Amino acid sequence: MAIYHLSVSNVSRASGSRATATLSYITGKRVHDERRGETYDYGRKERVLRVGTLLPEGAPAEFADPAVLFNAVELHETGRTARPAKKIVVALPREFTPRQRVQALEEYIRENLNADGYAATYAIHEDREGNNPHAHILVANRQIDPATGGWARLKQRMEYVLDERGERVPLIDPETGRQKTDKRGRRQWKRTSVSLNPLDRKAKLKALRESWAKTCNARLDETARIDHRSLEDQGSDLEPTIHEGYAARAIERAGGVSERCEANREIRRSNGLLTAIRHELGRIFDRLGELFAAKIRQLRQRQAQPEAARQPNWRYFEGDARRQLEADRADHTATLRGKLMDARADVRSRDEWWRSHGTEEFEAAKQIIDVARAASREARDANIFKRGRLRQNAEQVAGEQSEKLRGAVPWLEDTDIPSDWDQANRFRMRTTKAIHDHDMQPRTGLVDELERQLEQAENEKPSPEQVKALALRMAEQREQAENPTQGMNRPEPSGDEPMDLSEPEDLGESGPFEERSAPRTKADLLREIRQRADRRTGRQEAEQRQIDPWSVQPPQRHGHSR
Repeated sequence: MAIYHLSVSNVSRASGSRATATLSYITGKRVHDERRGETYDYGRKERVLRVGTLLPEGAPAEFADPAVLFNAVELHETGRTARPAKKIVVALPREFTPRQRVQALEEYIRENLNADGYAATYAIHEDREGNNPHAHILVANRQIDPATGGWARLKQRMEYVLDERGERVPLIDPETGRQKTDKRGRRQWKRTSVSLNPLDRKAKLKALRESWAKTCNARLDETARIDHRSLEDQGSDLEPTIHEGYAARAIERAGGVSERCEANREIRRSNGLLTAIRHELGRIFDRLGELFAAKIRQLRQRQAQPEAARQPNWRYFEGDARRQLEADRADHTATLRGKLMDARADVRSRDEWWRSHGTEEFEAAKQIIDVARAASREARDANIFKRGRLRQNAEQVAGEQSEKLRGAVPWLEDTDIPSDWDQANRFRMRTTKAIHDHDMQPRTGLVDELERQLEQAENEKPSPEQVKALALRMAEQREQAENPTQGMNRPEPSGDEPMDLSEPEDLGESGPFEERSAPRTKADLLREIRQRADRRTGRQEAEQRQIDPWSVQPPQRHGHSR
């Protein structure tokens, strides 16, 4: 059965690792490190099944050789704590053929790494028994600029250093022991530079995990799908297994018992027992549901048998019922049309108002973005001597304004304001459209819902069951009106009658389009016509007997008068 595994780690000089040494390990080949003058050869070639290098657009052709690629990134990174590469390890489903393994890996690298400007080398491994197919992906931790073919500059921003309580750490003067201040007397706080490399962001790492699951599931059957989420995120209370590792499995192959492997076996046994118990409980509840449904059917059949002989003649009211349902549907459709016209008018009115007035969120976002745009425009128009300093200032201002934008418009997805003038202008247009669409969404959503309901109401016709149900209620209403004492002489229940589990009939619900207190028959319509005629005649007589309004004494005014 396929399992999910994806881990990401840094190749960091601070921990003593090298990109060239890692390349030698995953490919099983000799790699010479030009920066340190050392040669690495880690062997284990029997486990390496395939090695490949994929480059982004604009990368130099010589980078197709992985040794050249990772020597270049090692020479470019000069810091003692630099992280020239990242290593991604993924588990390959056993259901994959060798061709599917390569296709899944290369598709994953192109869509998630090459598309963002990263070059990567992958190596497919397998243990001696062929039971652990997996792949190592070594990624150069710096993007390639497609315009120049060289390494792109990593953007950074300054952030305040926070203590364990989440508060800013003051910058202390070692001579006085007090917090430093600037020329204007403002207090100074510790700040640190934070890399804006996409591979260092949590959102990108989550996207990498989810994308690997989607890539594999596209090639797996429904019964063998994998899930990148943890058991807790999936809502499962099964206990997760722990990572065994190569050393633990080596102990098991040698005939020993590893604590990690033994713990996983115990977890699998308990999870299997819990799953079996749940399956058995589900089967029991399904059987109980079947028995209960069969009992209800029997009771309803017994209850319906004596009622069939005295069912009123509903065919006489079939035409009235059909016309009533059609009238209800027409009224309902007319009501929906009126609501739809009002909703569309509201959308147009809101759109016109929005374009002339905007919203508080839009005004706040516009002011925040304009500050970054002003800095980027100043950097663009500066001379060659000031351009570098002003570009750095524009990047810093863009980062600060991005934080303000996230606070002002928290629901906005893209809040990273570019430091380039043209990109900042396009970002401002996108943000304006996003705020406009967000503000209009409740009204446009109401229009869509009313259109759907109107289309459904226009296409819906009264079904024979609805006509029969309404005609039957009309017939029963007529019988009850003609024989009001019909149910008064019924015998008292003895207690041996079958239990009534049928759904009660709602005489007030005459159809799917309208609710009324009682169904309307021909006699009801005639009675209503007579009542309206009597009311009209009474009003006419009252108007004739009305006294002269000029003879009525005017009302007295209280208070001051002129």
